[in-house]
Amino acid sequence: MAPGLGQDLLKRRVPQILGIYLAVGWGVLEFVDWLIGRYDITSRLADVSLVAWVAMIPTVLLLAYFHGARGQQRWKRVEKIGVPVNTIVAVALIAIVVSRGGLSSGGPAIDAAALDPTRIAVLYFDDESEGQSLGHLANTFTGALIDELTQVDALDVVPRGAVKPYRDAIVPLDSLARALSMGTLVEGSVSGSVESLTLSVALIDPASQSTIENFTVDGTVEEWRDLRNELATEVAQLLRKRLGVEIALRERRAATESARALAAFEQADRLHDEFERFRDDGDSAAALRELVRADSLLAAAESLDRQWVEPIVQRGWSAHDGASFSRTGPGSVRADELLGALTHAERALALAPDDPGALELHGYLLLQMSEDPDLADPAELHDTAERELHQAVTADPFRARAWSALSNLHRVNTRPLEARRDAERALEADPFLSDAEIIIFRLYESSLDLQEIDEAVRWCDEGHRRFPEADWAVGCSVFLMALSGGPEPDADRAWALVDSMQLLSAPQRREQRRLVGNAWAASVLARAGYADSAASVIERTREETTGGIAPWIDYYGANVWLLMGNREKALEWLGAFLEAIPQRKEYVASDWMFEDLWEDPRFKALVETTE
Repeated sequence: MAPGLGQDLLKRRVPQILGIYLAVGWGVLEFVDWLIGRYDITSRLADVSLVAWVAMIPTVLLLAYFHGARGQQRWKRVEKIGVPVNTIVAVALIAIVVSRGGLSSGGPAIDAAALDPTRIAVLYFDDESEGQSLGHLANTFTGALIDELTQVDALDVVPRGAVKPYRDAIVPLDSLARALSMGTLVEGSVSGSVESLTLSVALIDPASQSTIENFTVDGTVEEWRDLRNELATEVAQLLRKRLGVEIALRERRAATESARALAAFEQADRLHDEFERFRDDGDSAAALRELVRADSLLAAAESLDRQWVEPIVQRGWSAHDGASFSRTGPGSVRADELLGALTHAERALALAPDDPGALELHGYLLLQMSEDPDLADPAELHDTAERELHQAVTADPFRARAWSALSNLHRVNTRPLEARRDAERALEADPFLSDAEIIIFRLYESSLDLQEIDEAVRWCDEGHRRFPEADWAVGCSVFLMALSGGPEPDADRAWALVDSMQLLSAPQRREQRRLVGNAWAASVLARAGYADSAASVIERTREETTGGIAPWIDYYGANVWLLMGNREKALEWLGAFLEAIPQRKEYVASDWMFEDLWEDPRFKALVETTE
């Protein structure tokens, strides 16, 4: 710049005026951002403000140059042409930005770490039907889904009113995320016709601008009207389950500053998934191989971050899985097999005495160890387990596995009302449905303990609806028919269900499930009036049974004999069960399946406990 020009610009105060304009404009932009974050105002206002601010800089320079000096100046020809042209250009640029929906270039424009995935926005579903005739159904489903997700305490759902301004707008994803302060977006559409319509739903991560999950549901308008709430529940469950994975990853990444430790942990997590796959396929050697590899990676993660407790806790769960996955019967994991897992739990508690994950693991293991028939007095283990599990859920009310374990503990201790309460708390505490299957099973069991057959049927049906591949969700229908006062016995259906239960079981458990299913089917035969067949089936089943499942065949067999009116046989088989598992005396004493024996002195002698 020539010296004369520089002095001329300073004399006309061009730098000062431009600096003031830039500073004031920046302040205005900051105020606009505050408005957008504070109120439900479209983020396009920020884009328009930015474009206008930049586009008007030439006008500011012209005005400053010709009118910045002290004294009165006249308008020059260049100003009369330049200012209107610049204004027209600015207006054109603003119009382009508005028409495109913003300045986004399509890439991530927001900080992923700043987004909370539990903050969910459900956009109004698009009507892509023939002639756009299903708009009312699209709106109805949108509202039903928002209402369903709002019921989950752990989710922060953007209200309908805040979403409405974007109903028909074309807004970039990053701008929408900023405007609604949301970390997860749900969008969808309704297509087809009255006779055959399709609902499409997508779960989107605004940070990566990628689709996390999508699916479709087909039906008719008539079915839609009847099933829209059920469909909303299905969508909500899918979203909740997927969110659980995303949130767990985020929490894990926030728990350690070591990238190498985090990488080792996440790789171990993937190997554990492989372990479960091989286990379910019956490939024990491959399953154990993956479990050993996962434990090595967890050990590496532990060594890379000595203050991170989660790798130690996960090593405990892995050791527990290794002790239990090849076993076949209820209560068959021995206390000595759980010592490795318990060692990890104790190390975790030594590092973090109040950590809810460590307390949950330790309490869970103690509860399982107390089921060992070789232990003379499980009372102390029970008490410690109950105390630690309560500490875990007090520190973190969303510890569903701890609530589920408490439900099982109270069930064994003949406190059925508390068992059901804790199972219900477990379901509430599992907003992302990671443990939903075992929790529904607990609700089914606690309903049985309370002799609420209709409720037990409801939870059995719910289990089968949501987890059709779970063997228990098939077998529960057989067991319910096996109970006095249960659903109408159907021998043919019972045998078909037993076959399905066996096929759905993991290969290493199929023989055990076949034997248990046979015992239940024998009770169904007894209820249906086929006494000879029932006696033949249960006797043959007992002869074929060995190992840890054998006492339970005696338990179920006692019900078969009682249904046939043979009290002596029922007491004999029940005695064999309690001799093998004396810890169950208190439970059997109030088990309504044997209510007809409660007043029999021989039954009272069997269930009598010594203090």
